[in-house]
Amino acid sequence: MPNRFKRWWTGASWNEKLMYVLIAALAIGIATRWRFVLDEVGEAFRNIFMR
Repeated sequence: MPNRFKRWWTGASWNEKLMYVLIAALAIGIATRWRFVLDEVGEAFRNIFMR
């Protein structure tokens, strides 16, 4: 399996490699910020119903 991945990675162009790295970074960024967004939405709804 590692050899197959290495062969695939070395066969990919520079643009493909950059695209995969950017997709991974974007997915990680969304995943880490998603928790913050859910907390903010929850707090907003809590404030609405606690008045």
